[in-house]
Amino acid sequence: MTALRTAGIVYVASLGVLVAYNVRWKYLWSALVGRQPETLPVTKVDGQEGSNSNPVPVILLHGMWHDASYYGRLQQLLSLNGYTSYAVSLLPGKRLLPGGSQKELLTDLEHTLKQEVCGRYILLGHSQGGLLTQSALQNSKEIRENAVAAVLLGTYPLGLTPPVGKLLKEPRNMYTDLGYAYICGFGKLVNVRYAKHMFLMPTTDEKEPAMGKYIEGLLKAPSDGLITMSHFPATPKPVQTPALVLGASDDIIYPPHLLKDEFDARFPNATHVVAEGQAHCFVDPGWEKTMAEPLLEWLDKHANLQEESFSTVIQVEDDDDDAVG
Repeated sequence: MTALRTAGIVYVASLGVLVAYNVRWKYLWSALVGRQPETLPVTKVDGQEGSNSNPVPVILLHGMWHDASYYGRLQQLLSLNGYTSYAVSLLPGKRLLPGGSQKELLTDLEHTLKQEVCGRYILLGHSQGGLLTQSALQNSKEIRENAVAAVLLGTYPLGLTPPVGKLLKEPRNMYTDLGYAYICGFGKLVNVRYAKHMFLMPTTDEKEPAMGKYIEGLLKAPSDGLITMSHFPATPKPVQTPALVLGASDDIIYPPHLLKDEFDARFPNATHVVAEGQAHCFVDPGWEKTMAEPLLEWLDKHANLQEESFSTVIQVEDDDDDAVG
């Protein structure tokens, strides 16, 4: 037996073991017989009424190893600024494949928005949630028509093959560490050190109580780290929806300076903002100033514009009806 053949057998056997480990077999039957759309859990926080209250709600989609609670602090800020928000849980750990397929996630999201949200809305997705946001605008006519704007927070251009060569040349990256090999094999974060390396600024104190609790939740999260692979085969077309591409200056997963041109090709109407002093998850000290302030400023501008535009359309239709009558 040649060395090459031996290596091939070992490789295939290793893949078999990884598949057996990562697949949630208890969901196999529902996948085989035809899974029905599921209403996803939603955490709703109403916007406070006042002069700055806004009728356009914000739909929040989280990334891998997270759940809807990730948006707790942002939901409070949105509420103070008059926005009702819906933080959607993508059911991590409760699908046949780690994280689920794009089609499965989108089917559930579309079903949930029909059940929970009346009227138009703004989509905001972080990381995996940002990829789902892009997929929704590409593949769901209903969501595309109802989404007045989109925010792509610390995410990746849908369908882009990872520029690994450029990423490896970055001063800090996630690839040259055994922690990345662990993610590739098991879809989970290996330890506190690598979780901080991936998601936080080097200067952020991971031992601070709130931050320690946050990282503990990441380490206990289901093995959803393999989901990203399902996004690469997509062939997106330009979307005219106004978009805010909000990146983090120290994001080692999706460095914004490497992805700007690709986002512009997909979203010709995109605005780009880079939050200084923030890593991938935007939870480092100062996030309220560098991430939340430009986000709220952009939301106010686009939500108000869309409200005026929508009112004009309604008025024109009413006038047409009167003329016919």
